[in-house]
Order: sequence, then structure tokens, then C-alpha cells
Amino acid sequence: MFARLEYDLVDYHNASSECSTANQRGPDVGVVGTDDEMNGLIDFVRGQDYFDYNGNCNITEIREHVLGDIYHSQLIEIGPPDGNTDFDANNEEAYYRSIRGYKAFQYQQRNRKNILYAGSNSGLLHAIDAKTGEEKWGFIPPFIAGKLPTMINKDLDGKLLDGKAGGSNAIFGVDGSPVLHDLYIRGYDSRGNLEGDRSWRTILFVPYGRGGAGFSVIDVTYPLPVGGQGPIHMFSVFNDRINSRIMIANVDGDITEYPYNASSTSLINSSEGEVATDNYQDAREEDETRDDGFDTVQDGIATCNTATDFRENGT
Repeated sequence: MFARLEYDLVDYHNASSECSTANQRGPDVGVVGTDDEMNGLIDFVRGQDYFDYNGNCNITEIREHVLGDIYHSQLIEIGPPDGNTDFDANNEEAYYRSIRGYKAFQYQQRNRKNILYAGSNSGLLHAIDAKTGEEKWGFIPPFIAGKLPTMINKDLDGKLLDGKAGGSNAIFGVDGSPVLHDLYIRGYDSRGNLEGDRSWRTILFVPYGRGGAGFSVIDVTYPLPVGGQGPIHMFSVFNDRINSRIMIANVDGDITEYPYNASSTSLINSSEGEVATDNYQDAREEDETRDDGFDTVQDGIATCNTATDFRENGT
């Protein structure tokens, strides 16, 4: 992912760093090369003091403060399903819920734990027990994981706390606010297989905000990984404007790239647009045969009353 997003690792810990081989108090300190940085970034996001914030050269201990800043991402709490099923007309979403068995879904999930979700700038979406405050799991979207090398700043090695401690760059990670919705869709099972029938699913849409032009979609119908069930990453999308491409990660984490379409078109060239143009020309010609000064025929097709009107008649 680092290479795919074109972020290079920097050799932070090496033989000449503050925590050189002679001073190390943990594996991989002082190793020349970036293999240790790759593993170190993963350990750092999980809470280890890889960049030696306290200056004791023990990079395997847990930091005093492990949670990244929650900046623009607003917290959202998800408990048992609470969608409305009372409707006044059959074009309301409540009506759709009522005829698709939403009440059965509510009963099935009536004891679902209340979980708080929020994104942090350490690159994680956090799932936190709303009652105890205990973090139950964290998820790093693939296209946020790819930018973790931007945390590394060699110039901070041994430059903090009276010239002993190190540090890292602050970045924007999962900086957007998660959005919740219950959807009646074909979901994935715990093995990542697409199910044959549709069912109600609680879906969390996770935009990256300033972390990047992308988002992840996660099925949190079962918010805790227990008994073969749990949260499922459905897909992630990233818009790489620099390289003019769209990247999509599927349920298995496989990534497909799509180049930008360099061409453009106009709605007037669509099938509906062609019909509308022909109708307008016909109406104009008919109005020109009149001598009362009114555009009666053109006025008659000027308002698009329904989608079907436009699709079938071009009005």
C-alpha cells in the first residue's frame, strides 16, 4: 500500500540515530534499512512507542497516550436498530421497512451493544463500548494505511525533551464523520462471500475527511467479533487526483485501479436529450406558422412534469 500510494519509508532508526545499537532497549532499534520502520509503523498505530516519545530508547513499550486525536470526526453511537416503521404513504422509507421485515430485524438485534464510532488521526476508525469506554476494535482503511509513512520525520529523532526523545509528524487519518444507515441488501458473510438473499444490514459509511478523498463502507450489524460474526469491511474507494485514477478495495482487500475517463459529453447528446431537441424544433416550427405572437406549442412542453414524461416524451 505504501508503494501503491507512492509514499516512501524513511530510515528513522539506524546505527547513527539517537537510539543506536549501543543504546537500544528493544528489538530492531539501530537496524539500517526500512524493514523495521514498516513494522514499527504498525506497532506505533497499535500503541507502542516506536518513535521513543519518552527518550528511554525502549520502542516496544506502550505509550502513555495511545489514542490519536479525534479532530473533525464526530462520534456516532449505534445500538439496537431504531428505524421508524410508521408510515402515511407507500412512498416513504418507513413503508419499505414495514414490508421488508424490519421489525423482525429489530427484534433479532434488540440486545445489540451500544458502540461509539469515531475516526482518529492516527489512521484508525475506533469502536468503543458506549457503557464502559473500552475500545473493542480499531480498523485502518487500506487507503489510509498507505499514507502512514508520512508520520515519519527523521529530523525529530532525539530532538525533543532536552535532546533525548523522538517524535512523529501529525497527519490527517480517518478525519471524517461516520454515517449510519440500515439497508436491505445482499451482504457478505464472515468469510467474505456474497450472500444469495437480501437482508437488513447496519452499514457504516466512513469518509476520510482531510485524510484523503475516499471512504470505506463497513457492515456493523454484528459490532463485536464473537461467535464467527463481527464487523465486515465491504469496500473502500479512493480518488487519486494526482495520478488521475480511482482505486477500489473489495471485501478481500484486493485493489482494482480505474483511470480517469478523459472524454466528456453533454446531456443534450443523450437519448432523452435528442428527443427533447427534436420536440423543441417541432414545436418551434409549429409556433412559427401561427400569427398570434404566442409560443403556445413550445409552452406546452416547457415543464418536465415527471421523470417518465422526460424519458418517453422528451418534454
